[in-house]
Amino acid sequence: MINILIVEDNKDKLDKIINLINDEVDISSDNVYKATNIKEAKLILRKNSVDLMILDLVLPLDSDDNAIPDNGINFLDEINSHPTMHPPIHIVGLTEFAEYREHYADKFTKYLWHLVDYKAEESNWKEKLKEIIFHLIKVRKDFLNPINFKYDYDIAILAALNTPELEQVLKLQAKWVEYSVENDATIYHTGYFERENKKLKVVCASAPQMGMVASATLAMKMINRFNPKYIIMTGIAAGYKDDKVDVGDILVADQSYDGTSGKMVTLENGDTAFSPNLTPIPLDADVKEKIRNYENKHELFAKIKKGFNGNKPTSELKIKIGPIVSVPYVIQNEDKFLSFKDNQRKLIGLEMESYGIFYSAYNTINPKPIPIVIKSVCDFGDSKKGDNYQIYAAYTSANFMYEFALNEL
Repeated sequence: MINILIVEDNKDKLDKIINLINDEVDISSDNVYKATNIKEAKLILRKNSVDLMILDLVLPLDSDDNAIPDNGINFLDEINSHPTMHPPIHIVGLTEFAEYREHYADKFTKYLWHLVDYKAEESNWKEKLKEIIFHLIKVRKDFLNPINFKYDYDIAILAALNTPELEQVLKLQAKWVEYSVENDATIYHTGYFERENKKLKVVCASAPQMGMVASATLAMKMINRFNPKYIIMTGIAAGYKDDKVDVGDILVADQSYDGTSGKMVTLENGDTAFSPNLTPIPLDADVKEKIRNYENKHELFAKIKKGFNGNKPTSELKIKIGPIVSVPYVIQNEDKFLSFKDNQRKLIGLEMESYGIFYSAYNTINPKPIPIVIKSVCDFGDSKKGDNYQIYAAYTSANFMYEFALNEL
């Protein structure tokens, strides 16, 4: 909803304007500021941004001063030149003195503002004012419509660590160039994913350490600095064997949640137990449907696997979509690893960062990017956990992301 400032020292006229705004336009009183003199109006514009200012031309400078027309006009000039005031998007002069309207009409025309005759018992001023307000409301709604948002980058890619996750992203064809941001120690890499007539502007970086906090911090920095349409995390995760996943298989989170969110409780027998508070954040529905279309694209996954020169399993590469839980520690215990299934039986993977990416994307300022987490299985969270397949898993994750981005985003 738009914010309106009314600068008016005549109480009867002020009440009529407020009634029009509240009742006929249906704008809440919380969105309406009122000032009875120039000093009050300046204070409001220093602290607040307003879409519309309705200004009487004949105003006092302060509460004890006389109202004269030059005060209102001088105030208009000061708004446009003073660095500490937020200029309103639109200004309407509302005067009941015809001589002032004729004298100052050119001033309003110069700035494409409106100067409207006010007659208390007539409705013409009301119709003109409503038309202006309705136009501003529509413009505001169109501006906030995600369809009209403009993004600076198509994709921001995050990796939990430089090795092996970011290394595999930087091996993708993108003509990467190092990019530094003033007062930011993170090294970014920018480039383009290109194929035929498709060209995506991309940026990537890795966090200084594993975990939700580090990744969420990096995600926020990249969102604010690069304004991407999508923010994607690639890398490695632990998979669940009972979901028929093998080493290297690609896991895509259709929802992510924090596995440590909840409270410790005391049971009747005196034992201590953890009571989880699952607050999953879902994957964008359209993106999920696009990914589901890849479940049977066996040739693509065979091509990805064939392109890796290194230690890889004998199993066929495939993709799995489902919930992924994030925890702030590495698990090398099968019982503990399986215990997370008690809270989410469809769980397909566990890692340390996904929830931070989803949370950052969903809670940043507009325009918000769409978060996607694509991680591949490097182990199964048991005593046999090792790093034999970490490079392969990071490779399959990054390369599927590359193919999906060029084909679908």
